[in-house]
Amino acid sequence: MDFDTHKKTEGLGSISKAYHKHKMGLMLHASLMVTQEGLPLGLSSLKCWSRVSREEPPQEKQRRLYQSTMKEKESIKWIETLYETAALIPKDTCLITLGDREADIFELFRVASSLKTFFIIRNRKDRKFIDEKGKKTTVQTALSKTPILKTIALTLPKNQQRVARTAYVDIRSISGWLPIRNNLVYGPTNKDASRHIHEKVHVSAISVKEQPPPEGVAPVEWVLLTNLTATDAFEAEEKVNWYRLRWKIEEFFKTLKSGCCVEQCRLNTATKLTKMITLKSIIAFKLMYMTKMAALCPEATCTDVLSKIEWQTLYCRIQTTSRLPEHPPTVLQAITWLGQLGGFLNRRAEGLPGIMSLWRGYEILQENVRLFIILNNKNCG
Repeated sequence: MDFDTHKKTEGLGSISKAYHKHKMGLMLHASLMVTQEGLPLGLSSLKCWSRVSREEPPQEKQRRLYQSTMKEKESIKWIETLYETAALIPKDTCLITLGDREADIFELFRVASSLKTFFIIRNRKDRKFIDEKGKKTTVQTALSKTPILKTIALTLPKNQQRVARTAYVDIRSISGWLPIRNNLVYGPTNKDASRHIHEKVHVSAISVKEQPPPEGVAPVEWVLLTNLTATDAFEAEEKVNWYRLRWKIEEFFKTLKSGCCVEQCRLNTATKLTKMITLKSIIAFKLMYMTKMAALCPEATCTDVLSKIEWQTLYCRIQTTSRLPEHPPTVLQAITWLGQLGGFLNRRAEGLPGIMSLWRGYEILQENVRLFIILNNKNCG
C-alpha cells in the first residue's frame, strides 16, 4: 500500500525494492479463497506490516537473507498463511495454493506436502531436478527435451504491462523430484554434512510457452511446479487453468486500491491505517463476490449478496416507492441497481457495472440504509 505522499503519517515503512530513496507505505499479504469457477469465498488470511528501511548495497542484502532462517524472512508469510488456511477449511475439502514467482520457496513445498495439501506455483528460476529415472538435471533442461502435449488458447486479461489478448501456447509436462536444502532446519552457516541436500519433494513441472508471440509483445513463458499429477494433456491443461485463478487476487487488490481507494485515506498512524485496510478488505471481497454471483447465478435471489434491509432500501431508492415487492429481486437486478446508484448508465451495449460504480453505489446504499431504518423506526442492532 503506497502512502509515500502522506508525509506526516507515523509508523510507515519501506515498500520499495530500491536500496536508497525508499517509498513509504505498508506491506499487505492477503489470501483469497475461490472455487474452481472463480467465485470468491472469503479471505482466509490478511497480514499488514511496516517493513524496516535498510540502507544496504545488493551484495549485503543477499548475504543477510542467505544467513537468515525462514522465520526471519518475509517469505514466512506464505507458510503462516498456509497453516491458517488449512485450519479453516473442512477436512474433505481439497486445498490448492496458487502463487506467483514470489511463492517459489522450498519450505512452502515441503510444508504443503506434509499437510497433505496441494500447490501450483510459478517457477522463479531454473532449479535442480531429478527425473523419474534418477537422472540429475535442471527443470528447464528436462522440459526442453519433453514433447508438446497440446497447444491451447490462453486468454490474458489486461494489466499495466499489456492489453487483453489471446495467446496460443504449447504445453509440456514432466514429473520428478526437487532436491531441497533446508536452511530452516539446519542453519545456513554449517559447514558439515547438514549443508548438503537432505530432502526432496515430488512435483510435476509444466511448461507453458507461446510460439511465436506477436511482434513487439513479450511472450508468455511459464513454468509451473505442482504436487498434483499432470501426466497427460488433459491434466496439464487443467492445472494451467487452475493457476489462472491466481489472477483473482490481482482483482482483489485492484478493487481495494481503485474501488475502495485505501491509498487516499489520511489517517495519521500506521495502526489506524491497518484497521482501515482490514475493514476495506472485507468490503472489497464483498464487491468481488457480488460481481461474480451476477455472472454465475444471475437469477438467484439477491439475499445471497445483500441483507434484507439492504435490498429493501435499494429497491425503494431505485423504484422511488415505499411499497416493497412480494419477493426479493434477482442478483442481476440488484447488482445493476447498485451500479446505477454509483453512476452506471445501464445502456443496452454495456455489461455488468464496474468495480468503481459498485463501490460508489455501495457507499450511497449504506447512507440510505441508515435513513431507511430511521424512517421505519427499526433498531440497527
